[in-house]
Amino acid sequence: MDDTDYVFGRSRAEYDRLIEQAELLRPLTERMLRAAGICQGMQVLDVGCGVGDVSFLVAELVGPKGSVVGVDLDPDALKVAEERRKTKRIINVEFRQSDLRSVNSAQLFDAAVGRFILDLMKDPTETLRQIAERVRPGGLLAFHEADTRISLTPAMNLPVLGRLQDLLARTFECTGARLIGTELYSRMRDAGLEPDPSPLAEIAVCMGDGEVGYRRWSTFVRSVLPKIVDYGVANEKDMLEILDQLHAELVPARGFVPLSWLMIAQWARKPEIPELRDE
Repeated sequence: MDDTDYVFGRSRAEYDRLIEQAELLRPLTERMLRAAGICQGMQVLDVGCGVGDVSFLVAELVGPKGSVVGVDLDPDALKVAEERRKTKRIINVEFRQSDLRSVNSAQLFDAAVGRFILDLMKDPTETLRQIAERVRPGGLLAFHEADTRISLTPAMNLPVLGRLQDLLARTFECTGARLIGTELYSRMRDAGLEPDPSPLAEIAVCMGDGEVGYRRWSTFVRSVLPKIVDYGVANEKDMLEILDQLHAELVPARGFVPLSWLMIAQWARKPEIPELRDE
């Protein structure tokens, strides 16, 4: 598939970062899923499931009478997801290695969900169309995506974090990735879906604990660092110096420390099939 140059690593350290990130973002994603209508008994497809956190969250919402299929291209991430599933003793989730746009399934799902996945697609609108093919008429598509153009750092007087976010945004652009949170509504509409006009817009923060904020951004940077260097956005020495400066900026912080850019939770329905009428 003609996709972006994947910006993150594929290592145990990256999988651990994803697990930590999921814990920080869980409340926001859960609000999206509940608002979208994910509920007991539904059959749900989790696209780009990674190490499984969104799948596990959806499994709680659909309950024992529902089920979740998580798909991802990374076999090592899926191994971690399966190990975690067994440890948690979750029985209504299964994981498959597959491209999210061509899932081989005999069933049509009640919903398809994803977090931070459409930004990795060269054509998010076409990707939504292809995912919708695996959803029944009237079913849901719900996605949680970020937008690097909107941040709290200027208002919070955090210039080092602001500079770091700018470097990360430039790196995403170099890979071809587009953090399309604020475009989700129009892209869903262009994909032939019926988006809800009241999405959720949130920025994850922590209060009075700069160490949490520093760990969040430092692990993010270390995962993206090879691409930062490869694309000439900055060299490794400069990035490590920025991380030192970030520690000095965030750790003494006693107010809000942003843990993300603006994140948009948007959901839509696949149109119902028009009823056939006798002429």
